[in-house]
Amino acid sequence: MARQRGIVVFVALIAVVLLSLAAVGLMRSVHTNTLVVGNIAFRQAAQAMSSAAVERAIYDMFPPTKTIADLKNNNPTRNYYAVLQPGQDQYGIPAALQGGGLATVPPLYPAGGQVIRDKDAGGTDAYVAYYVIERMCDPDAIGKDASGIDCEMIPPKQGLGKEEQQKKGIPLPRIPYYRMTVRVDGPGNSVAFSQAMLR
Repeated sequence: MARQRGIVVFVALIAVVLLSLAAVGLMRSVHTNTLVVGNIAFRQAAQAMSSAAVERAIYDMFPPTKTIADLKNNNPTRNYYAVLQPGQDQYGIPAALQGGGLATVPPLYPAGGQVIRDKDAGGTDAYVAYYVIERMCDPDAIGKDASGIDCEMIPPKQGLGKEEQQKKGIPLPRIPYYRMTVRVDGPGNSVAFSQAMLR
């Protein structure tokens, strides 16, 4: 009889261990699902902040609301650079957007540069967007009109094709590309980057 009681206790202990392992597995699954949902929410918020930054850049660069008077020269207070900036990383992220966090501005971000903020119910920054606009030009193009040699242009750099009997091709304006990189800092030290080409 004593031996049978010992077996029952042993079987009960094994059952408790198995139930504990199942509970731990379920908790980890719920935790993973919570993280995935949080990441999806951050992604959607980061996309909205990136879109707001692009709209701000369009407002600053193009008529009728153009606030950057001269696109041939830098305007750091509007986060605009007339040439590609040195120090970008392997993903094409400019040095001005590298480093920092939600509580601190990236160290090389332009002093007085524009920042887009989304506050939570308590009035603190929930999401912060930093951005940099670069004219796709070589460093020697600063202060100059964009040219096919110095800048990436629309239409392509080569001449327009013509038919043999045609004296003149279709005149198209040469427009430089502008690369806009946006960094969005969010809760939990999360960071998202996006890029857009403006013309």
